[in-house]
Amino acid sequence: MRIQNSRRDRQFRNVALSTQDRYHTKQNKMEQQGLSRDEWLEKLTLVDQSLQRQGATAQLTLVGSAAGIFAGQPGRTSIDLDVWKPKSRYQFQALKKAVEDAGLLFDPKSTLEPDTPYIQLVEPGIAETGNFETTETLEQFSALRLERPPIANLIAAKLVRAEPKDLEDIAFLLSRYRPARQDIEQAVNTMPRQAREKAKENLVYLSTMGGNEIAF
Repeated sequence: MRIQNSRRDRQFRNVALSTQDRYHTKQNKMEQQGLSRDEWLEKLTLVDQSLQRQGATAQLTLVGSAAGIFAGQPGRTSIDLDVWKPKSRYQFQALKKAVEDAGLLFDPKSTLEPDTPYIQLVEPGIAETGNFETTETLEQFSALRLERPPIANLIAAKLVRAEPKDLEDIAFLLSRYRPARQDIEQAVNTMPRQAREKAKENLVYLSTMGGNEIAF
């Protein structure tokens, strides 16, 4: 059984890395060159100003590192912001122009330019969050509104991969928001099978992060 599980894990990782490389693998160099909260807010202000000039609006639901960055997670930076397409509303061409006007790359599909921050559009299959209906506001500009899924869903998403940076993010989100473990498990249970199995295996990490940080 252990051999089968190990083989399954390798197959899952190989598929993820081969088909979702841009989203799942951030080079160390890029992590070091990522933008901080204040730097992202400067860029997003430029995005908002461009949207206003175009007479357009955008509501973007962010997944990945955004919740920690905008909540003030110490030292957390990112070269990109990940937009969860199923829960976002925008005019494609208007958003593309606004992002590029701000000096960012918009949803790059080929090799990334070193040192250039970007906005990535993310769909189910590239990442998994589990089902959710409501969102919470991260930042409100004039024409641009940033939202996030429930914290339980963000943690569930990070449990699929559970790499060191993900675990750091999870620890911060647990201590900052104290979600109920049952909410995290519920989010995991609504994921597709492969992601669900991996996230369930990694639920053990929650127990190692301190009993005071999560309601069991």
